[in-house]
Amino acid sequence: MCLFRKKQTVSQTSSDVWREQWQALFPPECRNVPVTVDGTTYDAFVLVGHNAMMLQDGLLMEAAFFDVCELFQKAGYHVIWLMRCTQDIHNGYLKLRKKEDGGKRMQWLWKRPTTNFGRWSSDQQHASILLQIEELPEEGAVGCEKKVLQRVIWAESSDAEQMVPKRTTFTTVNVPDTPPELVRWLNGETLSNFQN
Repeated sequence: MCLFRKKQTVSQTSSDVWREQWQALFPPECRNVPVTVDGTTYDAFVLVGHNAMMLQDGLLMEAAFFDVCELFQKAGYHVIWLMRCTQDIHNGYLKLRKKEDGGKRMQWLWKRPTTNFGRWSSDQQHASILLQIEELPEEGAVGCEKKVLQRVIWAESSDAEQMVPKRTTFTTVNVPDTPPELVRWLNGETLSNFQN
């Protein structure tokens, strides 16, 4: 007997289209908003209330991640990084190790990280990292009720002193987990309202 396993597909949506799909959840005046502090300017992909959201295609984090967080924080914003990780999962760089509490909490292993993700959890008090772990439907994020997001609540790298450690483990929770919940959160609703 021959068993065939269906291979998981990864979206071929370009980075630009993917960003536009998430930005479409918010009014045009909230998209690509420049924020300047001490002569340095970064554009927030989405700026709503006290939240500056950045969109990144993949877990490839450069040292500038910390600089961007610092600038937005100095300007008084809570920083939210939304990272599409579906390719990292598909290619085995990001592995789900364990689901707990009916899938509400997950433990991950990031093999061959590109920066010290563990430093984020101790250095960034006013930043949140959201991972897109499931593909969006073809029509994008608008109207999507699919549970595609996880929020990082804890991270630890194998060597806290190295900028690029050998491995990183982290834990995520499913709040917020859908595009509508993300919109409600950025518009000021507390995360405790999303608890099941």
